[in-house]
Amino acid sequence: MDHRDGRTAVREAVRRAIDQALLERQVLRIEYAGTKGETTTREVEPSVFLSGRGGVSYLVAWCRLRDDVRVFRGNRIVSAEPTGERYPEPGRERLTRMGDTFDS
Repeated sequence: MDHRDGRTAVREAVRRAIDQALLERQVLRIEYAGTKGETTTREVEPSVFLSGRGGVSYLVAWCRLRDDVRVFRGNRIVSAEPTGERYPEPGRERLTRMGDTFDS
């Protein structure tokens, strides 16, 4: 298997984990590589997983570490795993903040 095949397998595993977390309303634990190469572990409550032009995808989620809405680039999510913890339906304030993310 060459490096490209390995990256493809990781991306597919990440996508499956995100899909599962969205379907089952589960908290998702991700390893996320920042722009400066640092990797952080985040527990997030996923809301939307979007694919854009050129195959770039984005996960919009409530980040527990930052206590705010964050948009995570799919190609920077190194790993993802549903935790089994279900998260509640977001309240009005959180939905408004999610909506504001798309207006920016």
